[in-house]
Amino acid sequence: MKPTTLLAVAFASVLLAVALDAQTTKTEINSNSFKWESDGFSLRMQNYVQFRMTVQEEVGQSGPGGTNGRDFVNFNVARAKTDFRGYIFERAFGYRVRLNWTRPAAQILEVAHFRWAFMQYVNVNAGQAPLAWSWEEQVDATELQFQERSYVNEVFNQDYAKGVWVDGHWGDDVPWIKYWGGVYNGVLAANDDFRNKDGAVTSDAFSDVIDQELMLNARVETHPFGLVLKTLGDRRPEEEHAELLLAFGAGFNLLFSGVNNADLRLDSGATATGSGRSRVRQETYAVTIDGHMRWYGISVDAAFYWRHTDFHNRGINSAPMSHRRGIGDLDDLGWSFEASYYIHLIDLSVGARVSAVDADEFWGRDAALTQTDRQQRAIRPDAMEYAFTASYLFQGERLKFSLDIVYVDQQLAYSYKGAQYLSGVYNAPLTRNGQVGQSRANADHDVLWIVRLQVQWIL
Repeated sequence: MKPTTLLAVAFASVLLAVALDAQTTKTEINSNSFKWESDGFSLRMQNYVQFRMTVQEEVGQSGPGGTNGRDFVNFNVARAKTDFRGYIFERAFGYRVRLNWTRPAAQILEVAHFRWAFMQYVNVNAGQAPLAWSWEEQVDATELQFQERSYVNEVFNQDYAKGVWVDGHWGDDVPWIKYWGGVYNGVLAANDDFRNKDGAVTSDAFSDVIDQELMLNARVETHPFGLVLKTLGDRRPEEEHAELLLAFGAGFNLLFSGVNNADLRLDSGATATGSGRSRVRQETYAVTIDGHMRWYGISVDAAFYWRHTDFHNRGINSAPMSHRRGIGDLDDLGWSFEASYYIHLIDLSVGARVSAVDADEFWGRDAALTQTDRQQRAIRPDAMEYAFTASYLFQGERLKFSLDIVYVDQQLAYSYKGAQYLSGVYNAPLTRNGQVGQSRANADHDVLWIVRLQVQWIL
């Protein structure tokens, strides 16, 4: 077994041993969890599994080098997680640890954070958790309306983050203001993907992702008619769902780091730096605004995303006008709209979603000095997503059967680096030009049909 896996198993064993060894332990088996509680200690353990069949058909470019043949059918354990949460010493000192058994070994430890509930207005947190930036990414996978989050969320989400942050709220029955703010590592998802992705185990050693540069993040929400839970559906009991609930939120993120991508912005220094740090720096500002409504089983969630990336030279990195290359900035936009209705009488939930990504296109040359001034290039395609879902909640979220039908239309661009494929979400679509030597008259759209059948159980 991998060291990370052994560590995860050992941690789970220690928590269980502590709980069971306490002399005054109270054991409680709920419908969806196990709970142990004693003086100064509490532990709740919950497991859930999502088993899925996916049918995906790609209607892409045809002929030599086309992608129409990349259709598949696959059975898969999409998610399998074990969640531990509780408190130590007293209720003010809370903790949470979540293990995701389907992730790579270095990412099994998905959530691990400690929270000091100091007071209603200020609470202190440290560790790793989903970054409190957008609403959709913070919704637990068991509480999603669809089996996967939206296409636009997969392009803009800030993933997991390690750091320290504070949170709090004003208002008792009505949380007029809820806020989160903190400082984090900030690990660039990729050298052409300008958002945070820090869910893997790292070491205390200088590298291209561990240096003096950090990430700042903040989010604020208002719930004027009462608290709206972090879900994407209205599952309230019939005696409560007549109450109209609204929530509005905004997230702000600043991620700055070095970036090493000669096809976007060349490091013109004759030799590498002694530290290995790139002479190209990026600063990414990301903003999201979202709104949410719950009423009589009807749920509506809408969000807007904007991301701006600036590139800068530093040190001796400078290029004369005669061989100017690289880009100055990027601007990406996106939005999503999701609505669902929960029919209490038959425990059936139906929903629809539309989301869009407008990826920046730009002029420039790649590192091989390939001319790109005949057409604009892009990192990823523009995309539209249309989706429908239906779920039968046999035992609520504890035993749920779901069907998703998703249609994605991706408008192909020319690759910024002369590669054959662009960066997609559910596939890697061909560039507008197809393979080298092929006609530019190839189809400029790549269409996906995705059907998912899933069973979810929680224990």
